Amino acid sequence: MKRIISIALAMLLALSLTLTVFAADETGSITINGVSEDTTYSIYQLLDLESYDKTSGAYSYKVNSAWTAYFATDEAKAYITIDEAGYVTWVAGEDDATVAAFAQKALAYAKANGIDPVQTSDNEGEMVITENSGKFSDLPLGWYLVDSTAGALCGLTTTDPNASINAKNHTPTLDKQVQEDLTGMWGDTNTADIGQIVNFMTIIHVAAGVENYVLHDVMSDNFNFVHDLDEGRGVTEIKLVNSQGAESTLSIGTDYTVKLDGFEDDCTFEVVFSEEFVKTLKANDRLLVYYNAMLNRHAEYGTNNGNPNEAFLEYGEEHYTTHDKTNTYTFSVDIIKTDSTNKLIDGAEFRIYDAAVGGNEIHVVPLMEADDETPILDADGNQMYRRARADEEGVAIKVVDGKVTVIGFDNGVYYLEETVAPAGYNKLTARKEFTIADANLDSVFNDGIYSTGSGVHVVNKTGSMLPETGAGGTVIFVVVGVVLALGTGVVLVTKKRMSMIVD
Repeated sequence: MKRIISIALAMLLALSLTLTVFAADETGSITINGVSEDTTYSIYQLLDLESYDKTSGAYSYKVNSAWTAYFATDEAKAYITIDEAGYVTWVAGEDDATVAAFAQKALAYAKANGIDPVQTSDNEGEMVITENSGKFSDLPLGWYLVDSTAGALCGLTTTDPNASINAKNHTPTLDKQVQEDLTGMWGDTNTADIGQIVNFMTIIHVAAGVENYVLHDVMSDNFNFVHDLDEGRGVTEIKLVNSQGAESTLSIGTDYTVKLDGFEDDCTFEVVFSEEFVKTLKANDRLLVYYNAMLNRHAEYGTNNGNPNEAFLEYGEEHYTTHDKTNTYTFSVDIIKTDSTNKLIDGAEFRIYDAAVGGNEIHVVPLMEADDETPILDADGNQMYRRARADEEGVAIKVVDGKVTVIGFDNGVYYLEETVAPAGYNKLTARKEFTIADANLDSVFNDGIYSTGSGVHVVNKTGSMLPETGAGGTVIFVVVGVVLALGTGVVLVTKKRMSMIVD
């Protein structure tokens, strides 16, 4: 009998050496390295740790009472089984992707079902920050889910008794670009005509584990954004490019939705990515969002302001990337009408074409205020014109006070045709070529005399008055003729008399 008792005691002693059983009041800590000041960190206790042995890797867990309902779901059972005694065993794969997927699902359940974190950095004193590390203390030993409002999941860890984890503060970034139609290249700026459809692309550089992706786009009032896929307008396509360069096209309504109103900010539209899709994203993936808008009649012209369009990404819990902006430029041209002394003259009319001979007319219309009734005048009080939209019928450009300004031109070569010349002046016999290259074609005057600048300068010359029957010019010719005739008669008489004397 004594031998049996001694064997039992020996076995108990061996077990005590391999399995650490701690007191009920024993606590642990979690230290998060690389914390960010503008981020909230929270920890949830999923499992209670009853006993463990670090050397052998033996751990005995049971479900924390706050999470009983979750671990009874089929979703949780795909990862963890619970035996009759309530002890937990992990049955899913142990690769990072599988563990991260479980953590994301557990966190989503907690937020949807009101499971509060056991500690959070939002509560004063619960997380103590030293340099760039934050420490949660006095924690019951267990298995914890660590989350941050940056949307980048920190991970899972066990307090045995102390744990350390590195914050995944990698955040998504965004790059907005616009397409130059003359070259097809993408960049930060482009040039365009009023009425032209401008193409934009926003690239989202994905960060692993980040949640709640919403793309915000803010266009100036100088763009008309219409979302109509049947007409190829609005958000036309979104592509996923993975880290290996493989492309796939997202499905609207499944992978994302386009929101057009109900904003709390000045957004023109938002692209809301579904959580199911976002969970599939991996580090170094890229999302390419393609959309377009028309540069409208209110566009700013010249290089001073441009027509901006900016975008930013919302992610996590109210975290935002920096705003990235593009600028679209359009230009104006001054048409100057003078005589041969550079004095301004009125009465000419012009039309603009895209070729020296033949070609297509580039239609223009008077520039009006938003009410379509009030004309917009230049500094001299003259009507201005703008490039017409495709659905507008053009008019002739009429020159008043020797100058007129037309706005809304892309870079390019154009041809000006004079259709009506000022009274008494000769009309141009050929179209006049002019080029717009990243600048307005402005002009300068001094006391009504064209001075300097690069406006399109059209010189008209006047012809002299031709003679008419009964006019003063005819009288002059008659008088001259009579004098010549008389002179001829005198010469003949003199010669005849001289002949008689000689004879």
